[in-house]
Amino acid sequence: MTTQEMIERYIYEVVRRLPAKQRDDTGRELRSLIDDMLEERGKNGKTRQENAADALRELGAPSVLAGKYRDDKKYLIGPAYFEQYWFVLKIVLIAVTLGMVVAAIVQGVVWGYETPVAGYIGDVVTMVASGIAGAAGNVILGLVQGFAWVTIIFAVIERCSVKIDIREATAGAWKPEDLADKPVPAEKAMLKKGDSIAGIVFTVAVVILFNFVPYLMSIWLTGPDGSLHFVPLFNLGVLKTMLPLFNVCFALGIIREALRVAVGRHTLWLGIVTVILNMAALGLACIVFFDPHIWNPDLVSQAAAVNANFAEAAPQLNMFWGCFTQFFGCILIFAFVLDSALSLYKGIRYGK
Repeated sequence: MTTQEMIERYIYEVVRRLPAKQRDDTGRELRSLIDDMLEERGKNGKTRQENAADALRELGAPSVLAGKYRDDKKYLIGPAYFEQYWFVLKIVLIAVTLGMVVAAIVQGVVWGYETPVAGYIGDVVTMVASGIAGAAGNVILGLVQGFAWVTIIFAVIERCSVKIDIREATAGAWKPEDLADKPVPAEKAMLKKGDSIAGIVFTVAVVILFNFVPYLMSIWLTGPDGSLHFVPLFNLGVLKTMLPLFNVCFALGIIREALRVAVGRHTLWLGIVTVILNMAALGLACIVFFDPHIWNPDLVSQAAAVNANFAEAAPQLNMFWGCFTQFFGCILIFAFVLDSALSLYKGIRYGK
């Protein structure tokens, strides 16, 4: 570790704990301060490396110095993570709102197809008003739950970070040599927020789909009379009993993506946590998707009863459906293992 690398690592360890808008100015201020301290020590007979170590030792542990810059106020979500928290919270709330609104619109369209317009207009108005009220209630419930889960996740991250900082400040005299294993992350070590955004939005959309409009995961067919029919891919009765497992699995996925946004870079501990979360989610997914009762066993026969084209190709379609339901779990295993392996590899490679 060269003298300049030690200084840059120290500055990075300080400013990463500050609000983003404060980091550039604080970084410039620290560089200027350290340069002045080195200049003052320039003729004391020590090497520049030794003088830099003395200067950093005088400034103190990065967590302590960062606390002085932010005046160490008490936060549920502190400055080091607030912007990531606010970023993830906005994504989740927007995704929940849009997803629930789209689900309500689709439900309304389906209701319009399936419900004949007959009887008093007052009955129709009452049913529409009831549907709107139910959709609004679902949106509010989804927003409250999204806010609660994101806040809890980042509060836990904040508490863990505070414990690490306390240990750093109290475990003994901080030494500049401690920076040897804390390099400034390279560009390849940084995690892209766009990937996490896509993951969170996709997960929220799937949560809404499974919980509120599961019948949309169907083959949509038009009958001989022009009416719209849904042949569900899943056994909806069994699916309903499996929803708690699904929701825990989805929650683990959101936690994983929130951690990636909060940490912002590949690290060994993030890779290990990702593997743990993925394996837990994979275990739940295997329980669900390797259960043959979760799938609709009469999919092809039900579709054939609506559309004659399915009846002609029933043997081939039955074979395909049987293979798909058996191997879908294997596809999930491959996806989870691949993500875990890549996260752990990059954590080992870039987390040094």
